[in-house]
Amino acid sequence: MMSRQELAIVRTVTYASLFDYPLTLEQLRLTLISLEMSRDEILATYDASARLRSMIDYRDGFFFPAGRGDLVGERRRREARSREFLARHARLLQWVCALPFTRTVALSGSIAHLNLEDGGDLDLFIVTRGRRVWMVTVAMILMTRLLGARRIVCANLVMSDTHLAIEEQDLFTANQVLHLKPLIGPEVLEGFVAANPFVARFYPNRARRAETAFAIHRGRALRWLKAAAEWLLIVPSPALEALCRHAYAWHLKRRSVSWRSPEQVRLQPDYLKLHTHSHRQSVLEQFDRRVDEALGRGERAAIA
Repeated sequence: MMSRQELAIVRTVTYASLFDYPLTLEQLRLTLISLEMSRDEILATYDASARLRSMIDYRDGFFFPAGRGDLVGERRRREARSREFLARHARLLQWVCALPFTRTVALSGSIAHLNLEDGGDLDLFIVTRGRRVWMVTVAMILMTRLLGARRIVCANLVMSDTHLAIEEQDLFTANQVLHLKPLIGPEVLEGFVAANPFVARFYPNRARRAETAFAIHRGRALRWLKAAAEWLLIVPSPALEALCRHAYAWHLKRRSVSWRSPEQVRLQPDYLKLHTHSHRQSVLEQFDRRVDEALGRGERAAIA
């Protein structure tokens, strides 16, 4: 029978491996699923358990499923690709952060992990000032079209700062929230995490402060431009919001026949979720299967 500590390590490393992502000791500590352990406790548990070592390898500073040493090189390649991608699109991110009424803009998905696959894009999480999610989304779409970058940027979750709680409270969602990396507004992101306490239940070791992933240098001119635009739009913004909501909702519903996961779409006045091709269910199913396979290997190793 495996201990809770051994099982937590197996589950955490297995989950990260679904994304071809080996974990450092500190990352394993911070993302340990449903259990608090220090780095010393993790290492002591690993060193003392032959069964655990038959399931999980620890080499070159990384934990990964046994026999998957190739993940270390893949992680390094993806990290280099991610940093180059972010540097190449730094100006684009500056303009997104300068959009009126954006309180938080954060990297999400693979780019937040610096784990971008070839052909990946910029997944963004945005919190708006008040109920302006539709006008901010439409403004971002128009701006990226003008800049020739519409296919690069994907804002799949835009929320008002008056609606920070999210509906689904599972491991997949908690992991997505945990790894958001703010470009602006880290304090708002901390409020978002606080409004979703289920994240701490899955990840009790999570960092107390949001980590800024990539420095966005917004000059005085851009900050002034954003403030001026917000001042000019404060009165007409309700009408603009209603117009954008009507037009963009009509456009989205027209395209809904192509959505692979319509149950993951929410079109609310203060909450716009566009996970039209969500991998949530398949990831959770694959995770359960991989954990069972790993435990089976551990049992066979213990018998041998």
